[in-house]
This record gives sequence, C-alpha cells and structure tokens, in this order.
Amino acid sequence: MSAKRRRKRSAGVMLDPYYAYLIFVGVGVGTLGIRGPARLVMLWLTLLLLALPYLEERSVQVRYSLGNVGRGAGLGVLLAVFVLLFAFDALRVTSERLFPLGSGTALFQSLFFVAAPMEELFFRGILQRKRGIVVASGLYGLAGVIMFLPIGGQFLLVLLAVGVGMSLLGLVYGYVYERYGLAGGIACHAVVNVVLFFMPRVVQQWWVG
Repeated sequence: MSAKRRRKRSAGVMLDPYYAYLIFVGVGVGTLGIRGPARLVMLWLTLLLLALPYLEERSVQVRYSLGNVGRGAGLGVLLAVFVLLFAFDALRVTSERLFPLGSGTALFQSLFFVAAPMEELFFRGILQRKRGIVVASGLYGLAGVIMFLPIGGQFLLVLLAVGVGMSLLGLVYGYVYERYGLAGGIACHAVVNVVLFFMPRVVQQWWVG
C-alpha cells in the first residue's frame, strides 16, 4: 500500500463522525471531576477541535444569508416563547442548576456565542449531514446528559428531562438546518438558548430587585 493510500485510509477513519463523537464522550467522562463552567467550555472546545478536519476539507456547508438567519431565529423565538409561557419556573431552576455561571453577561455569551455555534457545527453540520437527523438528535440528547452529569447527577429527573428535551430540540434544529442551512440552525439554537435559559433568570433578578 502506498503512502498516499495509507494517508487517505487513516484520514477516512479519523473523520468518521462516530469516532469523533466517541472522543467527545471520552472527554466528557474524563472530566467528570471538574466542576463549574470550565468543564462546559472544555467540551464545547472539544466539539470545535473535532470539527476542524471537516472544515479543512470544506465538507461543512453554512449557507449563510440574512434570510436564512432571520428564518432560523424567527422559528427559534416562536418555539422558545411557547415553551417559556408554560414552564417559566422550571426553566429558571433548570438554568441555575445547569449553568452555574457567576454573571448574566457570562451566561449570555456562553449560550449565544459559544454553545450554539459549536454544537450546531458538529451535530448538524457534520453528524446530521453524514448520519441523518434521527441519529444526530439522539446523540445530541445523550451529549446533554454527558455535559450536565456533574450538575444534574443528583437530580435524575432533571438529567432525564435534559436528555429528552435536547433530543427534541435537536429534531427542531435539524429541521431548520435542512431548510435553511447551518446558519439558520445556529440562529435558531442561539435564540432558544437565550430565551429558555437566560431570560428566566434575568426576569427573576429584575422582579426580585
């Protein structure tokens, strides 16, 4: 076997999204002893690093346009506001447990500028494109359990709700991704994050203050 063929074969194994996902799971399990937001940042950074080979081979299609971003954000607003109206208190408590960040600014930046782009890039731009929406959504829900296990491990119902909820949200993000591309999926995800996990805490602080 020539050196060129060996490189192609090894690259193909390295780029398989299931192998990449297993690396993410390994990092998640290996960092269970780390408390606080540092672990979440490490896991989001891992998703970015795992996505770099796909970006290099230009296999990720963003389909950026203001129209796609606007449609994705609009669907995110409709979904998030509907859920927020029926589960405000539950979302506030869940947010405090899952994202114990010190300031509202840090929480907003993490949810909007880090979590949404990194998660969509890997789970929709790579995993869904190569393995389908159902697989990507299911693995996204499992990733939520892994990400928040140190925080939600003492509250099994919360952890179960996170897994199921993220799987369902993954289906929504996957639909938006298929209709409006990765840019639309990121916009939808970012808006949902802010409305469901940032706004309840801001409103609570404003009301109490």
